Amino acid sequence: MKKTLLIASLGLLSMNLQTQAEGLQEWTAKVTGVSTIDELYLQAPVCVDQAGSTYTTGQFTQPITIGSTTLEPIANSAYLAKYHADGTAAWAIGLSGAATITSVTTDESNNVYIAGTFADVVLVGSTDGKTQEIKGAENETNKTASFIASYNADGALQAVRTFLAQTNEDAANSGLYFPDNGYPYITIKHLEAGNGKIYASATHTGDVLIDDMKWGGMYLNVFDFMYSDLESGGIFSLNAADLKGAASVAHISVAEQFQSTQMGFENLNFTVDNGTVYLCFVANGKVKYDAAGKSEEITLTYDDLGSFEHAYIVSSIKDATVKTKTFHAPAHTESAAYNRIGALKADDKNLYIGGTFFQQLAFDNAQTHTDGTDLFVAALNRETLELQWSHVSGLSEGDGKYFSENFNAMTVNGGVVSVYGYVLQDQNNEKKITAPLEYSFAGSGAANENATALITGADRRGETSALRSVDTESLETTLTVSAPTTGIQDVPALETRRVGNTFFFDRATDVQVYDLQGRLLQQARKVTSLSIDHLQQGVYVLTDGRASVKVQK
Repeated sequence: MKKTLLIASLGLLSMNLQTQAEGLQEWTAKVTGVSTIDELYLQAPVCVDQAGSTYTTGQFTQPITIGSTTLEPIANSAYLAKYHADGTAAWAIGLSGAATITSVTTDESNNVYIAGTFADVVLVGSTDGKTQEIKGAENETNKTASFIASYNADGALQAVRTFLAQTNEDAANSGLYFPDNGYPYITIKHLEAGNGKIYASATHTGDVLIDDMKWGGMYLNVFDFMYSDLESGGIFSLNAADLKGAASVAHISVAEQFQSTQMGFENLNFTVDNGTVYLCFVANGKVKYDAAGKSEEITLTYDDLGSFEHAYIVSSIKDATVKTKTFHAPAHTESAAYNRIGALKADDKNLYIGGTFFQQLAFDNAQTHTDGTDLFVAALNRETLELQWSHVSGLSEGDGKYFSENFNAMTVNGGVVSVYGYVLQDQNNEKKITAPLEYSFAGSGAANENATALITGADRRGETSALRSVDTESLETTLTVSAPTTGIQDVPALETRRVGNTFFFDRATDVQVYDLQGRLLQQARKVTSLSIDHLQQGVYVLTDGRASVKVQK
């Protein structure tokens, strides 16, 4: 008995020593994949998984080498690359053809999922050589189609699906519909994983059919002369295992078809936390909001003279329960194309919403934009959706007719929200980035971080922070990762007692075991003990998804 207690005590002491912070290390990786700034995607996403590995994306029109992999482009191709926690390149795959990756995320097993847009024919790469070909709309060179692909932690392609929109039958048969180039389309903007599902947000024109799910296309009646496409948006889910079983989570569109005085939906974004879907969308006129099998109409101030209220609507969806709160803004006749929801993040207390706005901020009408547009962050109570605080950049970037602030990415760390973007000058048929933007917002105030790099993608998990930046002169992209030297990403430490190679927990716990390359080796649900006796000698990470501990066998 005394011997057993001694072993247990030594094991517990070992846990404490191994989970003490050993400081942060920073590493970088560089790629130059394009020859002109117009070939860059300025919101190229990155993400960090639970094992501390980092995934980065981008465009390339010339051969690039990442680690031991060289990728050859076809048109303006896209890439996905994985780096281990120590900064070594694990693998890279290409999407060869006219493709752009708009979102990347991982699940609790460190599978990785990407979404994006494409045109024509694209070859989706895989580290095991089992590539797949996807096809967009026939005779269409614009990126009107979207895709979602899933990979395991070793970069082997597991599944890929494509999504197309089609003209609404009533509009097609009316004799009044003459679509512009690039219509209809579906654009997947954001992905998140949770509860065995993949959640995706998309904007679309025309009808969208995915499995048994249908989103209908909506159209504007232009003086009884022609029908024009109206954009709608929504969130749908797929089974993570095979990317099938589509179900609509939420959908926003104009309330009435073929009307002449309303424009409706503008844009949306979302996040998923503990089984709750939080979304925020911008709308005007009269819109229809469908969520969790329920439908409601939201009427916002507008008139026939072109004065519209551009409101921000925030909603939470948990099973069959839907909470919705509308944040109003005064109506105006000015263009509001820069009311954009860039990102949503949640912590234990708040829901954070970041983006850009024009005129008066819907979350707080006392805050107004300066010159072209302003970046903003609003913090809401995640339970009541009541505003806690909001801040705006207040930057005087230049004449509002030519200059605007644009949102790229957002991270949250201990209630401090970091947002990244840039100032765009659009004048004399020429677009030019004039300044990078980086702000830190918190309840007590906002501080300009005097950005020196144009950050195009950012993510944070635990103590690991990943930033992707681009030099607008050399067009070199740099991935900068700051991570604990232990390789453990989640704090606090997972509480456990060790006896030999068996770990004991005070309550039934879901546990996963990873190696330091991020490969899932073992998982168990609702266990009070777990043995790694069958594993080879080495260093492993035990995690319950929120806390972790590094152990050595």
